[in-house]
Amino acid sequence: MSKELRNINDTRLLNRIGEILTEARRYTAKTVNTILVKTYWHVGREIVEHELGGKTRAEYGKKMLQDLSKELTVRFGKGFSYPNLKRMKQFYNSYTISSTLLSQFNKPIVQALSVQSKEDQISSTLSGKSESQILSTMSRELEKPVLSEKMLNRLSWSHICLLLAVSDKDARSFYEIEIAKNGWSVREAKRQIESMLFERLALSKDKSGLKQLAEKGQIIETPEDALKDPYVLEFLGLDEQGKWLESDLEQALMDHLQKFLLELGTGFMFVGRQYRISINNEHYHIDLVFYNKMLRSYVLIDLKSGKFDHSDYGQMKFYLNYFKEELNDESDGEPIGIVLCFEKDDAFVEYILKDEKQVFAKKYLLSLPDKQKLLAEVRRTKELFERENQ
Repeated sequence: MSKELRNINDTRLLNRIGEILTEARRYTAKTVNTILVKTYWHVGREIVEHELGGKTRAEYGKKMLQDLSKELTVRFGKGFSYPNLKRMKQFYNSYTISSTLLSQFNKPIVQALSVQSKEDQISSTLSGKSESQILSTMSRELEKPVLSEKMLNRLSWSHICLLLAVSDKDARSFYEIEIAKNGWSVREAKRQIESMLFERLALSKDKSGLKQLAEKGQIIETPEDALKDPYVLEFLGLDEQGKWLESDLEQALMDHLQKFLLELGTGFMFVGRQYRISINNEHYHIDLVFYNKMLRSYVLIDLKSGKFDHSDYGQMKFYLNYFKEELNDESDGEPIGIVLCFEKDDAFVEYILKDEKQVFAKKYLLSLPDKQKLLAEVRRTKELFERENQ
């Protein structure tokens, strides 16, 4: 602090101005990002309509985009590489932008980037086309999901590029919602996509839950909603075939706590490690304790390097009873227990945990799940759902 601003009132003035400038910069960055994303959508639209108007052949289209990339780079600098122009085309072909204009844009920018309603967008591309072409265009446009202004404010162009690589429309819709809702960075979003979060959650849902997952993202109302099976802990770097102890797993999780919290999901906060509880001068230690603010419940995790056993259930039930009687506040929900194990026999688990609503045996993987197997399971679930609702 300089000598001139040592007066307490001067310091407050400095802090207030600092807060205003910080907020202004944050707001400006967000606005610039929204303009950029809308701009790229319009560039993609111009390219697509130019190609459709000229009935462009694929080989000519590639050459045209390459030449366009060179000219735009000379005139406007970085951001217009051939791959990026292809992504802009894909962006326009994959999404419609809602018609509500952002009032904070300058008027010339609004006029240049104004987005028509979905019907106007369709009608503007129909002139001079045959009836079959018109019907095909209308069908294609109506199938495109709409990106709202709220989404545009929260998704950067890097997020959009990441989403465009997700081929399944339901999965893409889920990740759009989760990125916007949780404020995931591009790195966090990439990790969740690569670990197939949507597919893992989808397999834990019933058929109506699968549809809800795609339309609304992850909604947490019950313990089952907040949990996954399996958990993917590839970031720990432990050898799947190697010899390691539960204490090694615990230490690795603490070393990567931020990533573990991301894998656990929405609303988890770390409380303690080797959390001690005492009864009649006997001390017991719970491996990991979290609190989920969505469920308003403590979540106790017992780590197992081997297979789930009935004794694990008894031990966890003991911990939960203690938390419920001694630590829960009136506003807290029932505590939840997770036995996180390397292996589990599903039939055995079903028998042990039948009608149990607070204790869960969940598997963890030390490498990414088999993508094709997960996709096949989700496809089967979808097909069954669609057949039953025809």
